[in-house]
Amino acid sequence: MSAVLPDRRAPRAGLKQPFPFHQFLFAVVPALFLYSHNVTKIPVAPGELILPLVLSLVIALVLWWLLRLVLGNSRRAALIVSLFLILFFNYGRVVGAVGQDVPPGFPRIGAAAILLIGIIIFGLTRREFAGLTIFLNLASLALVLVNLVTGFPALQRSREASRDASRSTTQPTAGKPDIYYVILDGYARNDILKSIYDHDNSEFTNWLEARGFQVARRSRSNYSQTYLSLASSLNMTYLDLVADKVGPESQDRSRLIRMIGDSRVVKELRQRGYTIVSFASGYTGTDLKNADTHFAPRWALSEFQNVFISTTALPLLLDRVLKKSQYDLHRERILYAFEHLPDAARLKRPVFVFCHIVSPHPPFVFGARGEKTEPQGYFTMTEGGMFQAVDREKVRREYVEKYRAQLQFINAKTKTMVERILAASPQPPVIILQGDHGPGSVLNWNDPAPEDLVERFAILNAYHIPGQSPIPESISPVNSFRLLFDRLFATDYAALPDQSLFSTIAEPWRFYHADRPTEYAKRDAGSGISVVAYRGELQVSDPATYCRRLVSMLYPGRTVTIERFYVQGLHIPVESAEDAYQHYRNAVASSELPDLGTEHESYCGPGPDRIPVTALFFSDSTP
Repeated sequence: MSAVLPDRRAPRAGLKQPFPFHQFLFAVVPALFLYSHNVTKIPVAPGELILPLVLSLVIALVLWWLLRLVLGNSRRAALIVSLFLILFFNYGRVVGAVGQDVPPGFPRIGAAAILLIGIIIFGLTRREFAGLTIFLNLASLALVLVNLVTGFPALQRSREASRDASRSTTQPTAGKPDIYYVILDGYARNDILKSIYDHDNSEFTNWLEARGFQVARRSRSNYSQTYLSLASSLNMTYLDLVADKVGPESQDRSRLIRMIGDSRVVKELRQRGYTIVSFASGYTGTDLKNADTHFAPRWALSEFQNVFISTTALPLLLDRVLKKSQYDLHRERILYAFEHLPDAARLKRPVFVFCHIVSPHPPFVFGARGEKTEPQGYFTMTEGGMFQAVDREKVRREYVEKYRAQLQFINAKTKTMVERILAASPQPPVIILQGDHGPGSVLNWNDPAPEDLVERFAILNAYHIPGQSPIPESISPVNSFRLLFDRLFATDYAALPDQSLFSTIAEPWRFYHADRPTEYAKRDAGSGISVVAYRGELQVSDPATYCRRLVSMLYPGRTVTIERFYVQGLHIPVESAEDAYQHYRNAVASSELPDLGTEHESYCGPGPDRIPVTALFFSDSTP
């Protein structure tokens, strides 16, 4: 009789196998990481974590339970679930990193292949993977603890900020008008619409004037970014003192969010008996959820939730299963605001209504007649000028065409909304229609051209103040409520000097006068670098990301600011740095590129996408 050899793969008798819990921790890590990473700059309400955490845990639990039934082994089932979750929750990041540098569908095929290999290894073998289970348990636990430690201080700040919101009412005011403060994000002034967008907007502004509005035809925003602009206008002051406390190097926008959420304007109106009303905007800082009444569509994703979804493979399911994309939800939120703004007149009066409508600002989701348009790629609300190319005019033409169409539809919806507010109001209301800043068709945040700053600051600014004297033609948002309160409540705020201050996305607290753009160039002279890249295929879809990866190849581990970047595709790649420099000088001679000087470093070889590239790096001083 032959002896039966023991199965070496089977667990030893009496050896306790580790229980797998890593799949549940990997399910919550992505949301915790995104939260802890973002709240250091922008406070995210803790409640926004609940939905993604619960859904992630439910998905992990259901998948693990089903696979455990199929495989008859909890550890191998957990390994497959963890692999799936890692692929699923990082899919959007991978797509964003590679852009269109790889063939369409390649990320999906790659993810599916990796998952299939994992299923074969973990599902079809009989090994217990005890050591791997222990390692993943400890690794996932460490990730959770790190993100909890990072996010906890910000969580405390968010709670404190929500408690600080004032709701006191000490001076009831009878007979005062309702006040509607409607921000049309990125709405340009008439002269800019005519000169850059080839659109005569006088029909719309004339219509407003026929309804009792006064249009400030030389108005400019005080700041170039939404949070800065609204923190200033809602507190009736400039932000210099806050900037001094925060520091010019800071990227922390949490003070701005708190200034908007618990503003001086809201406090004063509450004290005068006003009911505060707000609308969902899709931006963390401008939803004003601490208002007495908050209007929001049934399916309204917050800024945090939109970013979280965009890092995952969820958009694929939304499009194919629910037939509703994030752009659809954004479109519905805009329409909801226009539809329900007049409903505020039915609430306990008087009311102060704050509504930030993210349009005509990108994304461009409406045609001129309101028809649905769908931007390519994952959902984003970033400005179109955040990317650059050699053919800046091509980028500008596309932005101009889509912006103009969306603006025409927004005009039509605004007219209907104003008519309904006027009809629903028992007495003539105050209505302020205002752009928080102008558009930026090819705005280079790191090196703004003077004409780009003109476009960025010139805004629509229209006031419906019944029975009042004319407003200044150049009034800026910082003076909107100073003027209004002086006229309605006989206060003595008086007007501040109207000025426009530019700051970059990277350094929002370092301000430069828009009328003196050379100040910015002097501040950053010699600290940045410009990139000119010639690659072996046609142009990349995201030159900014491509050039950042190029710079990291030449200057690994160093912090380098990219001031300007240009990427040109050639059917036949240049063979040396000398060839690339000659191409560049020819482009300068034909005015296709600016003259960046003669001092440069070069790189020849495979690029970030493995396609041959020859890049020139120009700088006043070597980083």
